[in-house]
Amino acid sequence: MDRQEVCFLVLLDLSSAFDTIDHKTIIDVLEYQFGVTDRALEWIKSYLLNRKQRVDLDNNFSEDCDVKYGVPQGSCLGPILFLLYVSQLYDIIDRHLPSSHGYADDTQLYVSFRPDCEDNSESTLAALEDCISDVRTWLLLINQCSKIRKRNFL
Repeated sequence: MDRQEVCFLVLLDLSSAFDTIDHKTIIDVLEYQFGVTDRALEWIKSYLLNRKQRVDLDNNFSEDCDVKYGVPQGSCLGPILFLLYVSQLYDIIDRHLPSSHGYADDTQLYVSFRPDCEDNSESTLAALEDCISDVRTWLLLINQCSKIRKRNFL
């Protein structure tokens, strides 16, 4: 605004994002994309794998159910693991836009331009639209892969 520019802002807030993290995928991402190995990888595996949950209704317990998705919420590791899990999202955004901000499942995409230059505003809007399209495609792909994995676990 100080430079007399207009700003387009798109807010992404992924619903139940922490619950969607596939344990197998995040472990692969940590190992193969970020080089986490040995004790550090084993520590994270012990944090995520072999978790169970059950429902308690008036001291009547359901059977244990394996937890293969999600990270414990309220933990320090939850937001970090989520950001590493969706790191490719930021690679996609960086290909299109000069600026973005994100923390955990909240992402802001924004671009600014001078409104007195029509070519600039059209190309800026086109870049934002292309970015949103590629982000949508990636999210649909991640969702589809997650559904396939869930089916194979059942």
